[in-house]
Amino acid sequence: MKDMQKNHSIGKRGEKETWPFLEKNGFIRPSKDQRKMIKEFYEKRGKQIEKKAFDVISLDEIGFIGKKAITLYEVKTTGVERGKFIDEDFKEFGFTLPEKEINNAEVLKSKYKFIFVNLYSGIFKLYRLNDFLNENISNYYKTYSVFIRKKIKNVK
Repeated sequence: MKDMQKNHSIGKRGEKETWPFLEKNGFIRPSKDQRKMIKEFYEKRGKQIEKKAFDVISLDEIGFIGKKAITLYEVKTTGVERGKFIDEDFKEFGFTLPEKEINNAEVLKSKYKFIFVNLYSGIFKLYRLNDFLNENISNYYKTYSVFIRKKIKNVK
């Protein structure tokens, strides 16, 4: 349990370091209203996307929200405090990949990319889903993330 709490805390610290790093590299987190506009734009074109299953957009495209198809980016970060060094090719990088992110990638195709960020080395790379989600590149398996929101009654 302590390891899980430690990893979560490290991840949250890394996440806070990720946003300024990405802003310096031309990406920005869209506001709630901008996310709504992006979702509506794609829905009008018959594409059902999850507005919470992307993190950033390019600063170059911010003026086109609601006017044209822009690329959405999901961020996966490895931080400075990670127990194992991750090389610039991201070999041995592990992360969660929720179904909603997979949906967005499949629906939007080239307009949905993943940004892998290595805060330790100060680099980032862009990938499409099929660049890493295939048996030649990675091991993956179906899993569930569970977040209990209410009290659970004990069963006797």
